[in-house]
Amino acid sequence: MVKVVVASSKLGLEFGMGLSKDVERELASRGLGSLFAGLVTETEHVSRLTDCDVGVVVVATGGTEELIVALGETCQVAYVLYHDAYNSLPATLEAAALLRRRGRRVWLSEYRSPVDAAGLVERVVRVVDGVHTLRGCRLGVIGGVSDWLVYSRVDPEVVKKKLGSEVVYIPMEELLKEFDESPPPAEESVLKEAREVLVDSSEVRKALRLYSALESLAKRHRLCGLTVKCFDLITLRRVTACLPLALFNTRLFPAACEGDVPLLLSMALGELVTGQPVFMGNPAVVRRDEVLIAHCTAPLVSSFRLMTHFESGLGVGVSVDYPVGANVTVYRLTPDLETIRVGVGRIKQWSWRSNLCRTQVLVEMKGAERIVRESIGNHYALILGDWSNELSLAGELLGLRVEELE
Repeated sequence: MVKVVVASSKLGLEFGMGLSKDVERELASRGLGSLFAGLVTETEHVSRLTDCDVGVVVVATGGTEELIVALGETCQVAYVLYHDAYNSLPATLEAAALLRRRGRRVWLSEYRSPVDAAGLVERVVRVVDGVHTLRGCRLGVIGGVSDWLVYSRVDPEVVKKKLGSEVVYIPMEELLKEFDESPPPAEESVLKEAREVLVDSSEVRKALRLYSALESLAKRHRLCGLTVKCFDLITLRRVTACLPLALFNTRLFPAACEGDVPLLLSMALGELVTGQPVFMGNPAVVRRDEVLIAHCTAPLVSSFRLMTHFESGLGVGVSVDYPVGANVTVYRLTPDLETIRVGVGRIKQWSWRSNLCRTQVLVEMKGAERIVRESIGNHYALILGDWSNELSLAGELLGLRVEELE
Protein backbone atom coordinates (compact mmCIF):
# COMPACT_ATOMS: atom_id res chain seq x y z
CA MET A 1 0.00 0.00 0.00
CA VAL A 2 1.06 3.62 -0.57
CA LYS A 3 0.98 6.14 2.28
CA VAL A 4 1.38 9.91 1.82
CA VAL A 5 2.36 12.33 4.59
CA VAL A 6 3.54 15.92 4.92
CA ALA A 7 6.38 16.35 7.43
CA SER A 8 6.78 19.62 9.32
CA SER A 9 8.62 20.89 12.35
CA LYS A 10 6.50 22.52 15.03
CA LEU A 11 8.28 25.82 14.37
CA GLY A 12 7.04 25.77 10.76
CA LEU A 13 3.63 24.38 11.55
CA GLU A 14 1.62 27.12 9.84
CA PHE A 15 3.37 26.56 6.51
CA GLY A 16 3.19 22.78 6.96
CA MET A 17 -0.56 22.89 7.58
CA GLY A 18 -1.14 24.91 4.43
CA LEU A 19 0.97 22.57 2.31
CA SER A 20 -0.77 19.57 3.85
CA LYS A 21 -4.20 20.91 2.93
CA ASP A 22 -3.09 21.54 -0.67
CA VAL A 23 -1.73 18.01 -1.07
CA GLU A 24 -4.76 16.41 0.58
CA ARG A 25 -7.16 18.38 -1.63
CA GLU A 26 -5.39 17.37 -4.85
CA LEU A 27 -5.20 13.69 -3.85
CA ALA A 28 -8.90 13.69 -2.98
CA SER A 29 -9.76 15.18 -6.37
CA ARG A 30 -8.14 12.13 -8.01
CA GLY A 31 -9.81 9.56 -5.77
CA LEU A 32 -6.64 9.04 -3.76
CA GLY A 33 -7.73 10.73 -0.55
CA SER A 34 -7.62 7.47 1.43
CA LEU A 35 -3.84 7.31 0.93
CA PHE A 36 -3.22 10.58 2.76
CA ALA A 37 -2.11 9.91 6.33
CA GLY A 38 -1.95 13.58 7.30
CA LEU A 39 0.53 16.11 8.63
CA VAL A 40 3.21 14.56 10.87
CA THR A 41 5.26 16.47 13.42
CA GLU A 42 6.35 13.60 15.69
CA THR A 43 7.90 10.19 15.00
CA GLU A 44 5.04 8.43 16.80
CA HIS A 45 2.71 9.62 14.03
CA VAL A 46 4.86 7.83 11.46
CA SER A 47 5.26 4.61 13.44
CA ARG A 48 1.48 4.13 13.35
CA LEU A 49 1.59 3.59 9.58
CA THR A 50 1.07 -0.08 8.76
CA ASP A 51 1.26 -2.20 5.61
CA CYS A 52 3.36 0.46 3.87
CA ASP A 53 5.07 -0.56 0.62
CA VAL A 54 5.99 2.97 -0.44
CA GLY A 55 5.84 6.00 1.82
CA VAL A 56 5.69 9.36 0.03
CA VAL A 57 6.73 12.21 2.32
CA VAL A 58 6.52 15.87 1.33
CA VAL A 59 9.13 17.65 3.44
CA ALA A 60 7.56 20.99 4.36
CA THR A 61 10.33 22.34 6.58
CA GLY A 62 13.71 21.71 8.08
CA GLY A 63 14.01 20.01 11.43
CA THR A 64 12.15 16.98 10.04
CA GLU A 65 15.10 14.61 9.68
CA GLU A 66 13.88 12.18 12.33
CA LEU A 67 10.43 12.09 10.72
CA ILE A 68 11.90 11.23 7.32
CA VAL A 69 14.09 8.51 8.86
CA ALA A 70 11.11 7.07 10.73
CA LEU A 71 9.10 6.85 7.49
CA GLY A 72 12.06 5.31 5.65
CA GLU A 73 12.32 2.60 8.29
CA THR A 74 8.57 1.98 8.47
CA CYS A 75 7.94 1.62 4.72
CA GLN A 76 9.74 -0.68 2.30
CA VAL A 77 10.67 2.29 0.08
CA ALA A 78 10.68 6.00 0.96
CA TYR A 79 9.89 8.59 -1.75
CA VAL A 80 11.00 11.97 -0.37
CA LEU A 81 9.78 15.19 -2.00
CA TYR A 82 11.68 18.37 -1.13
CA HIS A 83 11.16 21.99 -2.20
CA ASP A 84 13.29 25.12 -2.42
CA ALA A 85 12.35 26.88 0.82
CA TYR A 86 12.10 26.46 4.60
CA ASN A 87 15.24 24.23 4.66
CA SER A 88 13.34 21.35 3.10
CA LEU A 89 16.30 20.14 1.01
CA PRO A 90 18.89 20.24 3.84
CA ALA A 91 16.66 18.06 6.01
CA THR A 92 16.12 15.67 3.10
CA LEU A 93 19.84 15.28 2.39
CA GLU A 94 20.69 14.57 6.03
CA ALA A 95 17.95 11.97 6.47
CA ALA A 96 18.51 10.26 3.11
CA ALA A 97 22.21 9.79 3.88
CA LEU A 98 21.43 7.96 7.12
CA LEU A 99 18.72 5.79 5.55
CA ARG A 100 21.03 4.73 2.74
CA ARG A 101 23.82 3.92 5.18
CA ARG A 102 21.35 1.67 6.96
CA GLY A 103 20.55 -0.09 3.68
CA ARG A 104 17.10 1.45 3.21
CA ARG A 105 15.71 2.25 -0.23
CA VAL A 106 15.22 6.00 -0.74
CA TRP A 107 14.11 8.07 -3.73
CA LEU A 108 14.48 11.85 -3.84
CA SER A 109 12.50 14.18 -6.08
CA GLU A 110 11.72 17.89 -6.14
CA TYR A 111 8.25 19.01 -5.08
CA ARG A 112 6.89 21.59 -7.51
CA SER A 113 3.14 21.65 -6.92
CA PRO A 114 0.30 19.58 -5.45
CA VAL A 115 -0.61 18.55 -9.00
CA ASP A 116 2.88 17.15 -9.68
CA ALA A 117 2.96 15.41 -6.31
CA ALA A 118 -0.43 13.78 -6.90
CA GLY A 119 0.71 12.68 -10.37
CA LEU A 120 3.75 11.03 -8.82
CA VAL A 121 1.53 9.28 -6.26
CA GLU A 122 -0.65 7.95 -9.10
CA ARG A 123 2.42 6.47 -10.79
CA VAL A 124 3.66 4.95 -7.54
CA VAL A 125 0.23 3.41 -6.88
CA ARG A 126 0.24 1.82 -10.35
CA VAL A 127 3.67 0.31 -9.66
CA VAL A 128 2.66 -1.03 -6.24
CA ASP A 129 -0.58 -2.46 -7.63
CA GLY A 130 1.35 -4.03 -10.53
CA VAL A 131 3.83 -5.68 -8.17
CA HIS A 132 1.01 -7.05 -6.01
CA THR A 133 -0.71 -8.42 -9.14
CA LEU A 134 2.51 -10.09 -10.31
CA ARG A 135 2.87 -11.77 -6.93
CA GLY A 136 -0.47 -13.49 -7.49
CA CYS A 137 0.04 -14.39 -11.16
CA ARG A 138 -0.15 -17.82 -12.75
CA LEU A 139 2.17 -17.85 -15.76
CA GLY A 140 1.85 -20.62 -18.33
CA VAL A 141 4.76 -22.36 -20.08
CA ILE A 142 3.30 -24.27 -23.02
CA GLY A 143 5.43 -27.07 -24.43
CA GLY A 144 8.48 -26.29 -22.28
CA VAL A 145 11.57 -24.17 -22.88
CA SER A 146 13.33 -24.03 -26.26
CA ASP A 147 16.54 -26.06 -26.31
CA TRP A 148 18.72 -23.11 -27.33
CA LEU A 149 17.84 -21.10 -24.25
CA VAL A 150 20.73 -22.67 -22.39
CA TYR A 151 21.08 -19.78 -19.91
CA SER A 152 17.62 -18.20 -19.79
CA ARG A 153 16.07 -20.80 -17.52
CA VAL A 154 14.61 -20.35 -14.08
CA ASP A 155 13.53 -22.68 -11.28
CA PRO A 156 9.76 -22.35 -10.65
CA GLU A 157 10.46 -22.56 -6.92
CA VAL A 158 12.75 -19.54 -7.20
CA VAL A 159 10.02 -17.66 -9.08
CA LYS A 160 7.54 -18.46 -6.32
CA LYS A 161 9.94 -17.53 -3.54
CA LYS A 162 11.26 -14.29 -5.00
CA LEU A 163 8.36 -12.92 -7.03
CA GLY A 164 5.37 -14.82 -5.69
CA SER A 165 4.27 -15.90 -9.17
CA GLU A 166 3.36 -19.49 -10.02
CA VAL A 167 4.80 -21.14 -13.13
CA VAL A 168 2.32 -23.59 -14.68
CA TYR A 169 3.63 -26.13 -17.21
CA ILE A 170 1.14 -27.11 -19.91
CA PRO A 171 1.90 -29.92 -22.39
CA MET A 172 2.08 -29.03 -26.07
CA GLU A 173 -0.46 -31.79 -26.76
CA GLU A 174 -3.14 -29.80 -24.94
CA LEU A 175 -2.53 -26.79 -27.18
CA LEU A 176 -2.49 -28.94 -30.34
CA LYS A 177 -5.81 -30.54 -29.43
CA GLU A 178 -7.33 -27.11 -28.78
CA PHE A 179 -5.93 -25.79 -32.08
CA ASP A 180 -7.22 -28.75 -34.10
CA GLU A 181 -10.71 -28.25 -32.67
CA SER A 182 -10.77 -24.46 -33.02
CA PRO A 183 -13.34 -23.16 -35.52
CA PRO A 184 -12.46 -20.58 -38.20
CA PRO A 185 -12.00 -17.12 -36.65
CA ALA A 186 -15.15 -15.01 -36.49
CA GLU A 187 -13.19 -11.76 -36.55
CA GLU A 188 -10.38 -10.93 -38.99
CA SER A 189 -9.94 -7.18 -38.51
CA VAL A 190 -6.16 -7.59 -38.39
CA LEU A 191 -6.24 -8.17 -42.18
CA LYS A 192 -7.90 -4.77 -42.69
CA GLU A 193 -5.69 -2.98 -40.16
CA ALA A 194 -2.38 -4.10 -41.69
CA ARG A 195 -0.81 -1.58 -44.08
CA GLU A 196 0.40 -4.50 -46.19
CA VAL A 197 -0.36 -8.22 -46.23
CA LEU A 198 2.34 -10.31 -47.89
CA VAL A 199 0.96 -13.74 -46.95
CA ASP A 200 -2.10 -15.65 -48.00
CA SER A 201 -5.20 -14.83 -45.95
CA SER A 202 -5.54 -18.55 -45.13
CA GLU A 203 -2.27 -18.33 -43.16
CA VAL A 204 -3.65 -15.39 -41.19
CA ARG A 205 -6.82 -17.35 -40.39
CA LYS A 206 -4.71 -20.29 -39.23
CA ALA A 207 -2.74 -17.95 -36.93
CA LEU A 208 -6.01 -16.54 -35.56
CA ARG A 209 -7.18 -20.09 -34.81
CA LEU A 210 -3.98 -20.52 -32.79
CA TYR A 211 -4.80 -17.30 -30.94
CA SER A 212 -8.21 -18.74 -30.02
CA ALA A 213 -6.60 -21.98 -28.84
CA LEU A 214 -4.08 -20.12 -26.66
CA GLU A 215 -6.85 -17.93 -25.28
CA SER A 216 -8.83 -21.04 -24.30
CA LEU A 217 -5.82 -22.46 -22.46
CA ALA A 218 -5.25 -19.16 -20.69
CA LYS A 219 -8.84 -19.15 -19.43
CA ARG A 220 -8.81 -22.83 -18.47
CA HIS A 221 -5.61 -22.52 -16.44
CA ARG A 222 -6.44 -19.03 -15.08
CA LEU A 223 -3.27 -17.52 -16.52
CA CYS A 224 -2.25 -13.88 -16.50
CA GLY A 225 0.58 -14.48 -18.96
CA LEU A 226 2.07 -17.24 -21.10
CA THR A 227 5.05 -18.34 -23.15
CA VAL A 228 4.99 -21.04 -25.80
CA LYS A 229 7.68 -23.24 -27.36
CA CYS A 230 6.66 -21.77 -30.66
CA PHE A 231 9.12 -23.40 -33.06
CA ASP A 232 7.55 -26.79 -32.28
CA LEU A 233 4.30 -25.49 -33.75
CA ILE A 234 6.04 -24.91 -37.08
CA THR A 235 7.08 -28.55 -37.40
CA LEU A 236 3.92 -30.02 -35.85
CA ARG A 237 1.22 -27.85 -37.51
CA ARG A 238 3.04 -25.48 -39.90
CA VAL A 239 1.69 -22.49 -37.99
CA THR A 240 3.59 -19.70 -36.26
CA ALA A 241 2.72 -18.02 -32.96
CA CYS A 242 4.03 -14.58 -33.98
CA LEU A 243 0.64 -12.99 -34.75
CA PRO A 244 -1.19 -14.52 -31.75
CA LEU A 245 1.52 -13.29 -29.37
CA ALA A 246 1.42 -9.85 -31.00
CA LEU A 247 -2.33 -9.69 -30.38
CA PHE A 248 -1.99 -10.82 -26.76
CA ASN A 249 0.64 -8.17 -26.00
CA THR A 250 -1.32 -5.47 -27.82
CA ARG A 251 -4.21 -6.31 -25.48
CA LEU A 252 -1.86 -6.14 -22.44
CA PHE A 253 -1.77 -9.88 -21.82
CA PRO A 254 1.97 -10.71 -21.54
CA ALA A 255 3.00 -13.38 -24.02
CA ALA A 256 6.58 -14.44 -24.72
CA CYS A 257 8.24 -16.57 -27.38
CA GLU A 258 10.30 -19.75 -27.18
CA GLY A 259 9.32 -20.77 -23.65
CA ASP A 260 11.48 -17.94 -22.27
CA VAL A 261 10.34 -17.59 -18.64
CA PRO A 262 12.72 -14.77 -17.55
CA LEU A 263 11.43 -12.67 -20.45
CA LEU A 264 7.83 -13.57 -19.70
CA LEU A 265 8.40 -12.34 -16.14
CA SER A 266 10.06 -9.19 -17.52
CA MET A 267 7.14 -8.55 -19.86
CA ALA A 268 4.54 -9.22 -17.20
CA LEU A 269 6.25 -6.83 -14.81
CA GLY A 270 6.54 -4.16 -17.52
CA GLU A 271 2.93 -4.38 -18.68
CA LEU A 272 1.59 -4.43 -15.12
CA VAL A 273 3.51 -1.41 -13.78
CA THR A 274 3.29 0.77 -16.91
CA GLY A 275 0.01 -0.22 -18.53
CA GLN A 276 1.86 -0.33 -21.87
CA PRO A 277 2.43 -3.22 -24.32
CA VAL A 278 5.90 -4.78 -24.36
CA PHE A 279 8.02 -5.88 -27.34
CA MET A 280 10.30 -8.90 -26.81
CA GLY A 281 13.25 -9.14 -29.18
CA ASN A 282 16.80 -10.24 -29.93
CA PRO A 283 19.67 -7.76 -29.75
CA ALA A 284 20.69 -8.43 -33.36
CA VAL A 285 23.25 -5.64 -33.75
CA VAL A 286 25.16 -3.79 -31.00
CA ARG A 287 27.60 -1.03 -31.89
CA ARG A 288 28.80 1.42 -29.25
CA ASP A 289 25.68 3.25 -28.05
CA GLU A 290 23.27 1.58 -30.44
CA VAL A 291 21.33 -1.67 -30.28
CA LEU A 292 19.05 -3.15 -32.92
CA ILE A 293 16.30 -5.24 -31.37
CA ALA A 294 14.47 -7.56 -33.76
CA HIS A 295 11.80 -10.27 -33.61
CA CYS A 296 8.95 -11.61 -35.74
CA THR A 297 6.32 -10.60 -33.20
CA ALA A 298 5.61 -7.24 -31.60
CA PRO A 299 2.59 -5.46 -30.16
CA LEU A 300 0.68 -3.59 -32.87
CA VAL A 301 1.49 -0.11 -31.54
CA SER A 302 1.85 1.47 -34.98
CA SER A 303 1.41 0.61 -38.64
CA PHE A 304 2.42 -2.95 -39.47
CA ARG A 305 2.89 -5.51 -42.22
CA LEU A 306 2.01 -9.19 -42.15
CA MET A 307 4.86 -11.24 -43.61
CA THR A 308 6.22 -14.75 -43.32
CA HIS A 309 8.17 -15.82 -40.26
CA PHE A 310 11.87 -15.09 -40.86
CA GLU A 311 13.66 -18.37 -40.07
CA SER A 312 11.08 -20.74 -41.54
CA GLY A 313 9.60 -18.64 -44.35
CA LEU A 314 6.22 -20.00 -43.22
CA GLY A 315 3.13 -18.76 -41.40
CA VAL A 316 2.70 -15.14 -40.38
CA GLY A 317 5.32 -12.82 -38.92
CA VAL A 318 4.71 -9.23 -37.92
CA SER A 319 6.74 -6.18 -38.96
CA VAL A 320 5.75 -3.19 -36.82
CA ASP A 321 6.94 0.33 -37.68
CA TYR A 322 8.04 1.70 -34.33
CA PRO A 323 8.04 5.55 -34.42
CA VAL A 324 11.44 7.12 -35.13
CA GLY A 325 12.41 9.68 -32.49
CA ALA A 326 10.33 8.12 -29.71
CA ASN A 327 11.89 7.39 -26.33
CA VAL A 328 11.96 3.75 -25.28
CA THR A 329 12.89 1.70 -22.23
CA VAL A 330 14.94 -1.46 -22.77
CA TYR A 331 15.20 -3.92 -19.88
CA ARG A 332 15.20 -7.53 -18.65
CA LEU A 333 15.41 -9.63 -15.51
CA THR A 334 18.32 -11.98 -14.96
CA PRO A 335 17.38 -15.69 -14.81
CA ASP A 336 18.38 -15.90 -11.14
CA LEU A 337 15.86 -13.10 -10.47
CA GLU A 338 18.49 -11.10 -8.62
CA THR A 339 18.79 -8.13 -10.98
CA ILE A 340 16.75 -5.97 -13.32
CA ARG A 341 18.79 -4.20 -16.00
CA VAL A 342 17.21 -1.00 -17.33
CA GLY A 343 18.22 1.44 -20.06
CA VAL A 344 16.53 4.37 -21.79
CA GLY A 345 17.11 5.38 -25.39
CA ARG A 346 15.65 6.88 -28.54
CA ILE A 347 14.54 5.14 -31.74
CA LYS A 348 16.68 5.98 -34.76
CA GLN A 349 16.03 5.56 -38.47
CA TRP A 350 16.90 2.10 -39.75
CA SER A 351 16.82 0.59 -43.24
CA TRP A 352 14.82 -2.62 -42.94
CA ARG A 353 16.78 -5.79 -43.80
CA SER A 354 15.42 -9.08 -45.07
CA ASN A 355 18.08 -11.16 -43.27
CA LEU A 356 16.76 -10.32 -39.81
CA CYS A 357 13.54 -10.93 -37.90
CA ARG A 358 10.63 -8.89 -39.23
CA THR A 359 10.19 -6.13 -36.60
CA GLN A 360 13.43 -4.17 -36.36
CA VAL A 361 13.94 -1.30 -33.88
CA LEU A 362 17.24 0.60 -33.75
CA VAL A 363 17.75 2.28 -30.37
CA GLU A 364 20.40 4.84 -29.49
CA MET A 365 21.11 4.14 -25.82
CA LYS A 366 24.01 4.83 -23.49
CA GLY A 367 25.64 1.67 -22.24
CA ALA A 368 24.30 -0.47 -25.09
CA GLU A 369 27.68 -2.17 -25.51
CA ARG A 370 27.25 -3.73 -22.04
CA ILE A 371 24.57 -5.97 -23.57
CA VAL A 372 27.49 -7.74 -25.28
CA ARG A 373 30.28 -7.09 -22.79
CA GLU A 374 28.26 -8.19 -19.74
CA SER A 375 25.72 -10.58 -21.23
CA ILE A 376 22.77 -11.63 -19.06
CA GLY A 377 21.02 -13.60 -21.81
CA ASN A 378 19.58 -13.03 -25.24
CA HIS A 379 16.09 -11.57 -25.29
CA TYR A 380 15.31 -8.05 -24.07
CA ALA A 381 12.00 -6.26 -23.49
CA LEU A 382 11.21 -2.83 -24.96
CA ILE A 383 8.44 -0.35 -24.06
CA LEU A 384 7.63 2.94 -25.78
CA GLY A 385 8.38 5.82 -23.41
CA ASP A 386 10.72 6.37 -20.47
CA TRP A 387 9.52 4.00 -17.75
CA SER A 388 12.88 3.59 -16.02
CA ASN A 389 11.67 5.01 -12.69
CA GLU A 390 8.61 2.75 -12.61
CA LEU A 391 10.61 -0.38 -13.46
CA SER A 392 13.38 0.51 -11.00
CA LEU A 393 10.87 1.12 -8.21
CA ALA A 394 9.14 -2.17 -9.02
CA GLY A 395 12.52 -3.89 -8.90
CA GLU A 396 13.25 -2.46 -5.47
CA LEU A 397 9.84 -3.56 -4.16
CA LEU A 398 10.63 -7.07 -5.39
CA GLY A 399 14.04 -7.04 -3.72
CA LEU A 400 15.98 -6.90 -7.01
CA ARG A 401 19.23 -5.10 -7.62
CA VAL A 402 18.63 -2.33 -10.15
CA GLU A 403 21.35 -2.04 -12.79
CA GLU A 404 21.16 1.01 -15.06
CA LEU A 405 22.57 0.97 -18.57
CA GLU A 406 24.35 4.30 -18.86
